[in-house]
Amino acid sequence: MTQEVYVEEINDMFTSIRGQRHDFLNHVQVIHTMAQMGKFEQLKSYSAELVKETHDVSEIVHHTSPALAAFIRAKITVSIGKGIAFTYDLPTDWNPQETIVKSIDIVKIIGNLVDNAFDESMTLSPEQRKVHASIVLNKIESIIEITVTNKGRFLDSKELERIFLPGYTTKGEGHSGLGLAVVLERVKHYKGTLDMKSDNLLGMTTFSISIPVILHG
Repeated sequence: MTQEVYVEEINDMFTSIRGQRHDFLNHVQVIHTMAQMGKFEQLKSYSAELVKETHDVSEIVHHTSPALAAFIRAKITVSIGKGIAFTYDLPTDWNPQETIVKSIDIVKIIGNLVDNAFDESMTLSPEQRKVHASIVLNKIESIIEITVTNKGRFLDSKELERIFLPGYTTKGEGHSGLGLAVVLERVKHYKGTLDMKSDNLLGMTTFSISIPVILHG
């Protein structure tokens, strides 16, 4: 199942890249027509949007970790379709060979957290749908820090206790309730820590995970 998800996300990333190449001629024609019509303000705006989209994809594709690049590209595509403002921070010098923590497990952890955050965001109005994911390689403390934050409903202490139980879900049919249980299992496997906070005042829920780069004995 993990392999299928991984391959699907890579395919989604390259579909996006192929789509950009396919649409290139259309973009050139629009730019040419705007220039002929003297619509220079609209041309500046259109060009800026095009440059930003191209830069975003290029930045992800050339990342040092293909797994993280594929994951982020896939989630960007999903977030656009769902009208979610998805932002992210990735380490620029990530080298999967430097740590015994497998890239596929990093994707499992952050992927389930982001999917959960997306589901929660869909209960809100479009202008409130915000999700931020962050992976920091803290070389000083030799830990990987993973954080996912989203706007959503307040989770009380009882629900925070149950949320990681296998099969527990508030999303109804079609959801196994295993996503967060998988996250907790992987974190424990690497002897990491997991903290979750729900801020009623700000309407924000944050998952914070810390994983040692090297396993303790």
